[in-house]
Amino acid sequence: MRGRERGRTIGFPTANLASETECIPPDGVYATRVVLDDGSYPSITNVGMRPTFAESARSIEAHIFDFTRDIYGKRIKVELVERIRPEKKFDNADALKAQIAEDLKKAREILSA
Repeated sequence: MRGRERGRTIGFPTANLASETECIPPDGVYATRVVLDDGSYPSITNVGMRPTFAESARSIEAHIFDFTRDIYGKRIKVELVERIRPEKKFDNADALKAQIAEDLKKAREILSA
């Protein structure tokens, strides 16, 4: 589904998901794999309220590594591999970007093991 496209503006575009189940993990950042019709792709996923931007609704957003295809409207599956950290509020978008860069490194390590 379409989101606010905020991830794209800070350099980390995401696929925003509408959950088809009530079985949603605790808020946080996860090393994940996104499954599309043509295969599985390494990714990192945030589940939560996006507190840095004072959002009022829970969201699920997956950033697929090295991926540029348009998948709006496509059905995807997110496989959780490991929780990296709980969700937290950052002072500004730059602090969030720095943490995302660290989270990406950690997710790549987890998924390459």
